Amino acid sequence: MSPVSGVLHIDTAVEWRGGQRQLELLLRGRPRDLWAGVPGSPLADRLGPPDLALRPHGHPFNVLALRRFRQHYGLAAAHTPHAAGLALLAGAPTVIHRRVDFVPSPTKYRRAKHVIAVSEAIRGILLQIGVAPERVTVVYDGVDLPAAPTGPGTRWASLPRPLYACVGALVAHKGHHHAIAAMAGLPGTLVIAGEGALRSALEHQIARLGLTDRVVLAGQVDDVPGLLAAIDVFLHPSVEEGLGQVVIEAMGAGCRCVVTSAGGLLEVVGDTALIVPPGDEHALGGAMAAALHTPRGRGIARALEFSASRMVEATGEVYRRILSVNP
Repeated sequence: MSPVSGVLHIDTAVEWRGGQRQLELLLRGRPRDLWAGVPGSPLADRLGPPDLALRPHGHPFNVLALRRFRQHYGLAAAHTPHAAGLALLAGAPTVIHRRVDFVPSPTKYRRAKHVIAVSEAIRGILLQIGVAPERVTVVYDGVDLPAAPTGPGTRWASLPRPLYACVGALVAHKGHHHAIAAMAGLPGTLVIAGEGALRSALEHQIARLGLTDRVVLAGQVDDVPGLLAAIDVFLHPSVEEGLGQVVIEAMGAGCRCVVTSAGGLLEVVGDTALIVPPGDEHALGGAMAAALHTPRGRGIARALEFSASRMVEATGEVYRRILSVNP
């Protein structure tokens, strides 16, 4: 077991999404911290076995395991809503990381010592449900951008242009169905990189609109930088979004970006992207076409502000404050 710093990170997810990418960066930047998670999960594949093995999601074993491990940590950092419930049941002082802009049940968030919100938009939601302002801190996601430009992945070279792409789990709030509908009125190809429960529904939509040769459900793409280097326009059509770290990656890659105004996306892009209302397929299609005539690279300087090192330091400062009053 690694030396104890006082912080135990808890994540019982078995998928690989934005929260797990951020937790990997955080743990690599804070190597003395411990983590509790599911052996064999994508996060464990990248980091090695967790210091405390948990069962997926709601298994009752997890609370008992956290209680037995209690002497090894002074602060629990919960990276999913389920993890937050576990930490509080285990009796640990808890910092909850809140990443999504759904309105949550207030109980857990009012009981936590502190909440780290991934955007001002999420902070506003937490204040609305009664969390005290002094117990919410915004820490934006961090991204490790490549030191040198990435070459386009050869997988995408033969696709008809213009080439658009979305990256994200195939779940309703990511809005991929709106991007598919917008493609019905445009030339070119749309690549959707990601996997999830809505694959079958999206396949049916693609077939119904006659887009089987122009919309590619690419599944989980390992070489996202290669995809970003190959495309003409990056889309993020979410109807709800905590922040959108993949948008930072796209900006850093020099992509032209079209995003909705959902959640914290405006905090990411500023004036560097074309912005449309969530769910407005006509506006989305118009912005996709218009983006082809805008310069590349507008978001690079802004993307550099969202560094992984800044995220790690700002998060650590919150932990230090809580540990100083809960030694």
